[in-house]
Amino acid sequence: MAQFIATPSWLGRFFKRISTVTIKQSSLVIHFKNNTSRAYLISDFTNFSQFKKGLFSAKITLNHNKKTVISFLNKQQAQTLSEQLNSEFANHLEEKVNTAKTLVKRYATNEYLRDSNVPLLKSAVFSLAQQYGALPALWQQHLSAINIKFLTILSSSPTVAHATEQLRKSYEQKTLTARADFYNVVESNPLTHEQRLAVIRNNDKNLVLAAAGTGKTSVMVAKALDLIAHGGVKPEQILILAYNKNAANELNQRFNLRAQQANLNVTPPTILTFHALGLKLLQSANKTRSLSPFANDAMALKKWFTQWLSNTLKTDSRFCKTFVETLYEPTDSLNTETRVATKTATKTAIKAQTYHTLSGLKVSSYQHLLIANWLYMYGIEHTYQNDDTADFFLPQHQVYLAHFVTDRQGNSVQHAPNLHNSEHIKYVRAHHKKHGHALVQTFHYNWQEGQLEQRLKAQLQKHKVNINPVDNHAVYERLSATGLLKQNINKYLNCLSAIRGEQLSNAQIAARIAKSGIINHKSYATLLVAMQRAYYEKLKEQDAIDFDDMIASAAQAVKLGEVSVPWRHILVDEFQDISCARMAFLNTLIKSGPQPCFTAVGDDWQAIYRFSGGNLALTTQFNDLIGSHSLTLLQKTFRYNNSISEVAGRFVMQNPEQYKKYITTHTQVSTPQVVLLDDLNQGKKSVALKVQQTIATINKNNNTASIAVLSRYRFMLNEVEQHLAGNNFANPLHFWTLHGSKGLEADYCIIIGFEQGKLGFPSNNPGNLLVEALLPAPDTFNHSEERRLLYVGITRAKHKSYLIAPPSACSEFISELINDNYPIDIASNLFVKQSKHNK
Repeated sequence: MAQFIATPSWLGRFFKRISTVTIKQSSLVIHFKNNTSRAYLISDFTNFSQFKKGLFSAKITLNHNKKTVISFLNKQQAQTLSEQLNSEFANHLEEKVNTAKTLVKRYATNEYLRDSNVPLLKSAVFSLAQQYGALPALWQQHLSAINIKFLTILSSSPTVAHATEQLRKSYEQKTLTARADFYNVVESNPLTHEQRLAVIRNNDKNLVLAAAGTGKTSVMVAKALDLIAHGGVKPEQILILAYNKNAANELNQRFNLRAQQANLNVTPPTILTFHALGLKLLQSANKTRSLSPFANDAMALKKWFTQWLSNTLKTDSRFCKTFVETLYEPTDSLNTETRVATKTATKTAIKAQTYHTLSGLKVSSYQHLLIANWLYMYGIEHTYQNDDTADFFLPQHQVYLAHFVTDRQGNSVQHAPNLHNSEHIKYVRAHHKKHGHALVQTFHYNWQEGQLEQRLKAQLQKHKVNINPVDNHAVYERLSATGLLKQNINKYLNCLSAIRGEQLSNAQIAARIAKSGIINHKSYATLLVAMQRAYYEKLKEQDAIDFDDMIASAAQAVKLGEVSVPWRHILVDEFQDISCARMAFLNTLIKSGPQPCFTAVGDDWQAIYRFSGGNLALTTQFNDLIGSHSLTLLQKTFRYNNSISEVAGRFVMQNPEQYKKYITTHTQVSTPQVVLLDDLNQGKKSVALKVQQTIATINKNNNTASIAVLSRYRFMLNEVEQHLAGNNFANPLHFWTLHGSKGLEADYCIIIGFEQGKLGFPSNNPGNLLVEALLPAPDTFNHSEERRLLYVGITRAKHKSYLIAPPSACSEFISELINDNYPIDIASNLFVKQSKHNK
């Protein structure tokens, strides 16, 4: 039975097809004159209906997915119908608002609002606020005052993003107040405001960026304790992943100590390294296999690889030939400046490049190397002339060989070290014709088109030169005798490490090498795939896995559902050094777990392990590569003073690809505490003696202070340590490489090794091109990782950092500190500031 009816006005009877409009049960029903009808569920309305009276009739505007206007209605009936319609809609709306309040309480008041819950609030909560903002008077007329207050607060945010931010801020402020006492005692010192925010924020994904000495370990321990004490999370539902075993042990000890200090009788969460986690998951899936001896014994791996490579070179002619062809990655100007991204290479360095051939010669270009090694491989005696008339001479056959760096049109190739052109070719030909010499000619375009070998063979055969392949065993012996085998064994072991760490497929290996622009990339890919296959077969023979397999196999077990993921919170330390393979493992855990919160803790300023697979882009491009997240910066350090902070922070922030952090320090000083010393003693270079004198000065002022001597290279430290042997310093004395110093600290630090060149700091050694191609792509800022390495070194010191450098020909870093007016103490007048145009 119809509860309320509205009919057309007398005017509407002529213009409208409607016969009646009624409210039946929970619907508004429009009946038409042709005996059809259309129903609208009142609960589906998005806003109150609007009644408007005209001169002869009235109209009602319905708000559902779209606006529907019913016009030419009887004015009195339409008004009564609209009032009843709004009354019933208000009942549904009260329920919706109450549901919205429950959702807000659950997802944004009782916990930190997660990105994954925002869409639910957007559709069920924020949409109500928007609707309220459209017709506030009607809402205030029909809804309770408490719900209107709720909607008024929500509608004050102009966008969903703003509303999300406000809800999160409200939660943070409430939690900071409620848990203030806990945060004051959970660590040895009360947590800073930023540390507390890092503890509180539990988005789906969270990035906590610390600077040196800002207490990231404190944050991880406090966050775990906070989740257990206040978040209703059991210890076994928390996973903390540490970079290595020592870090895992430290986290475990810190957790137990702080739990006791906070009067919490709880067991520690799961604290493991990535490898230990992989093993744990495989054990749970009953897929345990033994660990290969290679995993912990680099010498055993090298011994096996050397034996395998030696046997393969002796028995596989094609492999042997390819191996010889790829002994060097080309680094002369014909193929690096235009094809390989070695930005630090200079023309001088390129021209100075020499290559050692199998016959023991030194040649000056990569194409000369290929020719010389081909001659050796086919038993053709030769000497190297490298003058303007010939490059090689074959004494047994009295044949000269000239290699012209020209294209098919006789033009000199761009960047060629010698001006070869058609005129030069004519000159060489005329010279040999005049003297009656036999001349073999090859060209750059032969090599470029992959026809150099065929050209050599055809030309030599014309001159009756015997071409007989040398026995593989003889080639192997030459590789061993020249040191080329040993050199390439180390290179390919590094390649295998990169491949395994990145879990690269055969196709990915080929793609990365090709992308790098390395010449003969297909040959390199062929060798690496064969080496990878041999390594994998050896593991199968051992019925074992290595550390990289441990992670990959565990991830596969999780994907297949062979093991469950119980963790609601996953925290990862030293995230700036994470590899793509480990991130893929984490993504598998996150996807397969009970919607866990993921918190990455690290410092992009201390990313110094790219050589072991660390991919900084996963931190600096976190939003693009990993996803939407909550970011917290830890910017107050308790380790070093404001002087060290100002120098180190300004220096490392020259790289625009990193995050900007503005560090405040607990300790304040008024004078520079980064000191630049020359490395001379009575006019002669003596780094070790200068270190000794510096230690003596420190010892005189504070004989209990700890001192660390740091260098880019271990051999430099060894020299200093040997010099200092027998000195009975009272101070605790350490010798750290800059890479090894990460996570350590001393009262005073002395950094040495600020030379120029390949063994300088920064190092101008671009690294092996093949290995570089397989590692994660570096950030593009010049010397970016070396710059971060110096930041790590300077910030190891609590009180003062000494930099010992040569006053002339010093490194780029020292020049920058001097010339760009860094606030350092230049304790030698031998350092001269350069003007900008003289740099």
